[in-house]
Amino acid sequence: MYRTIRSEVTCMLKVLEKDVVVVGSGGAGMTAALVAAISGLDVLLIEKTDFFGGTTAWSGGGIWVPCSTQAMEAGVDDSTEQARDYIHNVVGSSVRADLVDAFLENAPAMVDFLSQHSQVQFTLQQGFPDWHPDSQGYKDNGRLLSPVEFDGKELGDWFATLRAPLSEFNAPGGFMIGLDDVEHIANAKKSLASFLYLGKLLIRFGVDKIRRGRSTRLTMGNALAARLLLSCVQQGVELWNRSQMTDLITDTCTSADAAAQERVTGIVIKNQEREIQVNVRRGVISACGGFSANVEMRERYIPFPEHHVSLVPEGNTGDGIQAGLQLGATFDGENISNAGWVVVSLHVALDGSVIKFPHLFLDRGKPGCIAVNQRAERFGNESATNLVEPMHRTGSVPAYLLCDHRFIKKYGLGLVRPGGIGLNKMLREGYLTSGETLAELAKKLELPEAQLQITVGRFNEFAKVGRDEDFNRGQGPGDTALGDKNHSPNPCLGRIEVGPFYAVKVYPGDTTTTVGLRVNEQAQVLDEQGNPIAGLQAIGLDMNSLWRGKAPGNGGNNTLGMTFGYVAANALINRNAAPD
Repeated sequence: MYRTIRSEVTCMLKVLEKDVVVVGSGGAGMTAALVAAISGLDVLLIEKTDFFGGTTAWSGGGIWVPCSTQAMEAGVDDSTEQARDYIHNVVGSSVRADLVDAFLENAPAMVDFLSQHSQVQFTLQQGFPDWHPDSQGYKDNGRLLSPVEFDGKELGDWFATLRAPLSEFNAPGGFMIGLDDVEHIANAKKSLASFLYLGKLLIRFGVDKIRRGRSTRLTMGNALAARLLLSCVQQGVELWNRSQMTDLITDTCTSADAAAQERVTGIVIKNQEREIQVNVRRGVISACGGFSANVEMRERYIPFPEHHVSLVPEGNTGDGIQAGLQLGATFDGENISNAGWVVVSLHVALDGSVIKFPHLFLDRGKPGCIAVNQRAERFGNESATNLVEPMHRTGSVPAYLLCDHRFIKKYGLGLVRPGGIGLNKMLREGYLTSGETLAELAKKLELPEAQLQITVGRFNEFAKVGRDEDFNRGQGPGDTALGDKNHSPNPCLGRIEVGPFYAVKVYPGDTTTTVGLRVNEQAQVLDEQGNPIAGLQAIGLDMNSLWRGKAPGNGGNNTLGMTFGYVAANALINRNAAPD
C-alpha cells in the first residue's frame, strides 16, 4: 500500500533535489527523462529492477506513427485527418478525442526531436499494414517505424545494465534477429547471398559470446532501449537501478486565484538498502510499466487469471498506479480489453526453470497450422493478430497449436526452430506432443478423436481451394503479412496431412496492460473531479491506454509510451518550478 507523506515528517532522510524524477526505465520513462534533460532540466530516472529497458527491451521495438517524416519522404499518402478517422473508427465511442489529437500532433514531433538530438533513430518498415482494414482511414503501409540496429559496445560499461532480449522470441540462444533478417534465414539454403549474410552474423555472435557473454548486435526493442539508454547517459540523466519508489511527498500550495490543493513535491526512494528523499522542482513522472506482474491486480482485471501468462518484466507490479490512486487519482473508465493479448506456450526445463514463448509471427499464421480447443474444434482465425480474444470468448483456455511434420520442418513450432531444430529435445522434455496419426495425437492430448479428424479434414478442404469458410483466414492484408507469400492459393492455409503430427499447449497472455490512470492531454494525472494532481504525471502503462485495448497496428503500445513521455517532459519544461 502506498501512502503520501507530508514534507515536514521526512527530515530524517537524506535529501536531494531535482527538477524531475522519472519512475521506470522503459521506452516511456527513458523518453521523458531524455527529452527533459536535452532541454536543460536536472533529471533523475529510477528503475526498480537490476536492468534498464523495461518491457520495451523485450518488444519488437516498432512504433505506430501516422504522417512521420520518414513516411512523407517515402511518398506515403497519409494525413492527420485520415489517421484521426481511423483511430476513432477502431476504438469507437469511448475514445478520448483530446488524447487522440495530442497523440497525432506529438508522435511525429517526438520522432523528429529524438532523431535530431539523440542516438534514437527509426526507419520506415515497409510491408506492415494497419490491423483493421475495414475501418475508415486504414492504410496498408507507411505507419510503422522500426529502430535502427545498434552496436551494444557503444554503451561501454552500461551494456551490463541493459535488460537482455527474450531468448525465446527475438534472440534464440542469445543470437538476435530482426525483421530484415527473417527472409535471409528462410533462404539461407537457397541463396548464396543469404548464406553469407547469415554466416557473417553467426561469426560476430560467436565472438560476442566469448568476449561479452551475449550478442552486441542489437535489433528490435533491445536496440531501441539501448539507444535510449545511451542517449540518457550522454545527456546527463542520473540513472539509478535497484531503486524503488516507496512514497510520494505532498504539500499544500495556494495561489491568489485558486483554492489550496495538495501538490506532489517529492518522492521517497529505497535505493538498495537506504532511503532517500528527492524533492522535485517540476514534478514526478510515473512510468512503472503497469501491473502485469501483480497477481492480485491480474485476478481483478484479466480473464482466466489462473491460466494467464504475462511476458512483462518482474518489476511491473502496479506501483505507479497504486501510488496515484492513493492521491485521489482515478481510472479512465472501462476498456475494450484490459491488456494487449498474445498467445503463449510454456516449457518447463529439466532444471525447473520456465521458458515463455510468444507465438507472434513465426508459426501460427503460416499455412498448415491450426488452433483447436479441448473439444478439438477451431475457435478463431489463427492468422489474426489477436487470437486471445476468441480464446476468452469461447472458453478455449488452454488450447493447442497443431501441425504436421512437413510444417514443423519448414517453419518450426514455438521453441522448435525452422528446419526442425530442437524437435527431439522438445519432445523429450514434454513441450511438444506427437502422434504418428491424428487419432494417436488426440488420444495423448485427451481430445475427442473423431472430432479432431473432422476438424482437420474440413480445414484441409479449405486449404485446397484457398478459402476458410469458418473464419476467413488469409482474406485480409493483416493475415497475409503473417503468412507465407510464396504459398498459394492462400498464404495462410495449408493442408495438415503428413505424419507425425505435433501439438503445443498454448495459453492467453499479455505483453502489456491497458488499465491505467486518467490523464489530460499533458499527461497530468486527474482526480475524481477531473482536476490535475499538481506535480504528478503518468505515461506508458501507468496511463490508461488511448487505444483502450484495441490497438491500431504494430507498435501501437510503444508509440503511446514514447509519445506521451515526450508530451509529459515538454509540459514540465514549460512549467515554472514549484513554489517554495
